[in-house]
Amino acid sequence: MKNTFWILVTVIGLTLFSCSKEEVKQEDLALQTAKAYFDQLIAGDINAFLEGTLKGDTLPEDYKSQLALNIRMFAEKLQKAHNGISEVKAVRATCDTIGTNPDSLIITARSFLVICYKDSTREEVVVPMVRKNNLWYMQ
Repeated sequence: MKNTFWILVTVIGLTLFSCSKEEVKQEDLALQTAKAYFDQLIAGDINAFLEGTLKGDTLPEDYKSQLALNIRMFAEKLQKAHNGISEVKAVRATCDTIGTNPDSLIITARSFLVICYKDSTREEVVVPMVRKNNLWYMQ
């Protein structure tokens, strides 16, 4: 599952890069990555969603299983309230940079997504993101 998820993130990044002669904007990468994480959640891959969190791969297994259970309960609540999620739309993102040395820059972003529920209601959410080792993670 991990490999499939990272392949998806890489494909999105390469697609954005190949579609433009300009340098890819970090806020676009953060936005598309946040959407990919939520698409994994909609597909029912809770573990991939958790791996998308900062340090998600280093969480103790008992804590990770508790988080997965909470996410499942939340998804069930959305299923009852809105018949589930039909799609997630990427709207916009903003980036902030910390530091002056390009090698030590920490870039954070806020990705704005619209969650479209199956009962035709919508909700805009903000997903805080952070870039680590040139990959974007949810905070």
